Amino acid sequence: MPLLSSSSSPLLATVAAVAAAFGMVCMPAHAARWQEVGASESSLDKSYIDVDSIRQEGNFRVVQFMTVYEKARVNSHDIKMDRYIQQTAFDCGNKAFSPISTVGYLDGQRVGFSPVRTDWTKSFRPLPDTPFSQRSLMLACAAPAQTVQAPRPLLPPPAPPQKQRSGSGTGIIVSRNGYILTNNHVAEGCRTLAIKGSGSNASKIPVELEAVDPKNDLALIKAGQPFSQAASFRMPARPARLGEEVGVIGYPLPGLLSSEPKATFGQINALAGMNNNRAHLQISAPIQPGNSGGPVLDSSGAVIGVVVSQAAMSIAQSTGSVPQNINFAIRGEVAQNFLNAHHVDYVIAEPGKKLETDEIAENGLQFTVQVLCN
Repeated sequence: MPLLSSSSSPLLATVAAVAAAFGMVCMPAHAARWQEVGASESSLDKSYIDVDSIRQEGNFRVVQFMTVYEKARVNSHDIKMDRYIQQTAFDCGNKAFSPISTVGYLDGQRVGFSPVRTDWTKSFRPLPDTPFSQRSLMLACAAPAQTVQAPRPLLPPPAPPQKQRSGSGTGIIVSRNGYILTNNHVAEGCRTLAIKGSGSNASKIPVELEAVDPKNDLALIKAGQPFSQAASFRMPARPARLGEEVGVIGYPLPGLLSSEPKATFGQINALAGMNNNRAHLQISAPIQPGNSGGPVLDSSGAVIGVVVSQAAMSIAQSTGSVPQNINFAIRGEVAQNFLNAHHVDYVIAEPGKKLETDEIAENGLQFTVQVLCN
């Protein structure tokens, strides 16, 4: 809330406590009048009061404040946000306040919220004696307010029910013992999962979801039969290099393009993803929906990444320019850590000779499969 710095706010410190329940929703649109409170004495962050949200509950005023950071930041729970909205109660006569709930946002999307305090009427504390705090109190207590008979804190909106979905992506056979690596967003919400290799005579093989890592968007699925081929990962001691050539194998745009896997090639353009995400690589190899979960291969055919996403269309909306070949992959080292955590035996490749692009594609086909979600 605007009365405390973000480092000392007890509610912001608990925003990550319910991270598993976070939903991606738009910024609230009900506020008609955000009135600026200003910056505090120790920060350039700007705070605003939602004048239309002010209501009288018994002897207290309840109001929503929005604090906009000068620059997006990551809190102690590794949640990045550029603003937060906090619902706060004021005891105007005693110059005291009580935080009720906090919701954090990044680029207009909700990224976290604190548990709602049901005991807020018993948790008032003295207002800090600063000009900024006094301005906040004056605005909250002097403006007209709606009247509510009983304390009624606003609850965060419930998460939408999990919808079953269908679609497809790509997977990497990482162990001859039946394990396939793909993206979490490819495997989640599926009633059934199956894989299918290349070739007109390839049959569908049922698989089961074994493990997920939502934070890094990874999933491990397992077939009930062994495989004759599996991918090899590049050793972590040889990390990806800026400018090196890479290839991508996958099953993009199923139903529009042919059912055969596609190979594209490009370079590593950056050693971090959006917002300096060091778990990602930026690549120029073209990808499309359906490529998600597929391998990014180095010039010797070893896996150095897992395809995860294209550049968000929000870039086009904010810049007026359509992004060209800005795509992202999860680093191979992150994928290896995920496999290690789930005791999957996989192969680390020794440094090999540089292959031609057709050789990279031919090798990649041996361990790249289509993942089918129903």
